[in-house]
Amino acid sequence: MKIHFAAVLLLFIVMSSLGMAVSLKGGQPFIKTNTIGDFQKVCLDSLKRLPGNVSKTALDVACSQAKVLEGCYSVEGHPIYHFQPKSKQTANQNRILVIGVMHGDEAEGGSVARRWMERLTRLQSRNKWRIIPTLNPDGLKMKTRVNANGVDINRNFPSADWDALAHKYWISKKNKDPRRNPGPSASSEPETVCAVRHIEDFAPHFIVAIHTPYGVLDFDGPKVKAPMFPGIPWVSLGTFPGSLGRFMWKGKGVPVLTVELKGAKLLEQIDQMDLLQDVAGTLAIKVKKTKKKLKNSL
Repeated sequence: MKIHFAAVLLLFIVMSSLGMAVSLKGGQPFIKTNTIGDFQKVCLDSLKRLPGNVSKTALDVACSQAKVLEGCYSVEGHPIYHFQPKSKQTANQNRILVIGVMHGDEAEGGSVARRWMERLTRLQSRNKWRIIPTLNPDGLKMKTRVNANGVDINRNFPSADWDALAHKYWISKKNKDPRRNPGPSASSEPETVCAVRHIEDFAPHFIVAIHTPYGVLDFDGPKVKAPMFPGIPWVSLGTFPGSLGRFMWKGKGVPVLTVELKGAKLLEQIDQMDLLQDVAGTLAIKVKKTKKKLKNSL
């Protein structure tokens, strides 16, 4: 046992000196590389496996800019990378954070995020975008809604009412459905912690979370006239303890647009995916103007 511990300690020291993060998983050393080139390869390999067509040239450009915030690794140690294209700074520029594959069995959300990444490599956007195409890489690999710990990331955000209501709601309303397990405590999961770090680091004015399969645009934010998008109605489904909408809109006043795709049909229509990004950007601008008017009227 002493020899084993000494070997692990030596491995930790050596790997740390080489710029690699080392953690213990199940009593065994688990190595997480911090090399930029590795992030880019993970970005390319993982996004190419998602459904739908890929623009190889554009994706190469996007993934060449992939980064990982400190500590942004999944339970199994996979890097949770993001893409933030360079944009011309303007006085009233909106910062928009996009999150795909929060639930691992919703791969199409990552496909849309990938398309938006590709598009932003050749556009000069009005807004400043940061895209996390795959927040739950372990769930994606296992094809499960939950992460590797069996926790629903969208019930694990640290909303103000998490301690009082998260488990109560899960038990009384969802009959302890394992697909909606909120976890042992708020922000108990590394994927949730990563998302919160992005929120703190990027300070978004607007958040887009891409999901499936309900076929609606669910908006948590101030009352505004929503831009038209053919085939998908606008609704307000409300928020839940530990959900991103409850944490950000109810808790911090940052609007959240939850895009609920219906199947993979949208992936066959590239112009529709592009339009959906434009709709999100336009809504972000409208919301910011509305919030400014409300603030000035007080």
